[in-house]
Amino acid sequence: MMFAFALIVSSIVAIIIISLYGVAVRPNLVKKIICLGIFSDIINVAVILLGYRDVKRPLPPVLTDYSQKGVEELVKGAVDPLPQALTITAIVIGLAITVLMAYGAIHIQRKYGTVDVRKLSRWEE
Repeated sequence: MMFAFALIVSSIVAIIIISLYGVAVRPNLVKKIICLGIFSDIINVAVILLGYRDVKRPLPPVLTDYSQKGVEELVKGAVDPLPQALTITAIVIGLAITVLMAYGAIHIQRKYGTVDVRKLSRWEE
């Protein structure tokens, strides 16, 4: 079980490094936006992983039995609902920001005829 967890964490770290490399090195704005989307998605996966509990049968964080035994079962085996709620919020905000960046890239392409950052840095009005 620890090997699987280590593999997942190392994959997450590798994808974070690759996506940040793409943002830092790629001159194309569209590729930068794609790399930022990948970075956002993998951070959401990492947050969901933080909320996972290593129990035999993880339960959804919903109380169905209103007795003392039901509460104890929920406390022992339920996953944490906070990372799930934060991830849903981050997905919606990330989508809005991605659309805004794509809108900006489209307008840059229309005005300057390129989305290459190297060419745009040499552009004079």
